[in-house]
Amino acid sequence: METRQDVFEWLNGQLRFGIKPGLNRVEWMLETLKIDELPSIHVAGTNGKGSTVAFLRAMATKQGLNVGTFISPYIIQFEERIMLNGEPIHEIDLVRIANRVRDRADESPETLTEFELLTVMAKLYFHEQQPDLVIWEVGLGGRLDSTNVLKRPLATVVTSIGHDHQGILGDTLAEIAMEKFGIMKRGVPMFHSLDDAQLITLLEQQGRTMEAPVHAVTPLIESIEDGVDTVVTYEGLPAVTLGLTGHHQAYNGACAVAVARHLGWKTEAILIGLETAQHPGRYELISKEPRIILDGAHNAEGIAALVEQLKLERDVTVLAATLADKDRKAMVESLETVASVYETTFDFPRSRTKDSLIEDGARYVEWQDWLAEWMRSPQTKTLVVTGSLYFISEVRTYFQSFQK
Repeated sequence: METRQDVFEWLNGQLRFGIKPGLNRVEWMLETLKIDELPSIHVAGTNGKGSTVAFLRAMATKQGLNVGTFISPYIIQFEERIMLNGEPIHEIDLVRIANRVRDRADESPETLTEFELLTVMAKLYFHEQQPDLVIWEVGLGGRLDSTNVLKRPLATVVTSIGHDHQGILGDTLAEIAMEKFGIMKRGVPMFHSLDDAQLITLLEQQGRTMEAPVHAVTPLIESIEDGVDTVVTYEGLPAVTLGLTGHHQAYNGACAVAVARHLGWKTEAILIGLETAQHPGRYELISKEPRIILDGAHNAEGIAALVEQLKLERDVTVLAATLADKDRKAMVESLETVASVYETTFDFPRSRTKDSLIEDGARYVEWQDWLAEWMRSPQTKTLVVTGSLYFISEVRTYFQSFQK
């Protein structure tokens, strides 16, 4: 492989092997490549993982640390999945790392999936760069996710539990929760922002079994939103305007605050991190006139949080593209309580098809033509694009070309 495109084609070729939960393939690769573990924070949850990583990265950077992050999926460019100090991995490093991993993967007793290869690539890159801290976002679930090869992170985090990937993680919230709680390590503190009493009881039981301290995040004293800013006061800190908008971000920020305090980071670093954290595609305002917002809500719980935020907006139209394995009906019905909703599909293997949307009675549109028309003559005050992080990544690229 000589270019980033070669790497993408190689990785995309592995998608045919699907999702194969388990750690043995990645563990074999790490042992073969002699990759050591670095100081790490591990973040799981149905919604809020990426935002919590963003808060933690901003805090750690202000603390003076060199910080690696592994996230999924990307919004602007593929290389965002592996970043050092907020900078995506450079093409020359991506290609070099990919070639090393591919050569060794060819010798593996079992074929690795695309996400497993990505995890190993990140591990190898950080092993070479030796950052002070690596923050890992779980890809799917937790217990059998390839990022869970961490032996003893500094802390683990569970942001939320919702109905997602039931075919893999389980049908009930309790089953899904136990998969996500699976990132817990013996003796390592776990921080959470759960609000379900049954799930909290399960987590605390797991903590006693694992002899791992379990900490609920510091409750909010106050959260004020005006549709543009989210102003929060945490216990022992002055009021701060979060870099990420939305009431739910107050809880993601609280998880980051709790971890940072546990690690002894300075108050200044925590406050500035809360203020400056950026995470594309999370209630991201990409245009003021007309007002256009991109939000990666991609399941019923994420849409519910988005709807709460949209109650602060005026005269809203939503363009949504949902994936076939999500509860489209619940998502759309929730959005329709606050907005006019149009639906579409896009070029992605798991995207819901045009025929299925029309059959379900959706107000179907071809999204590029529809967006171009809406931009020429906005019919409402606010446009929100949502339903899938993969979709808003495409829309983001479209708007960039539209504006040129």
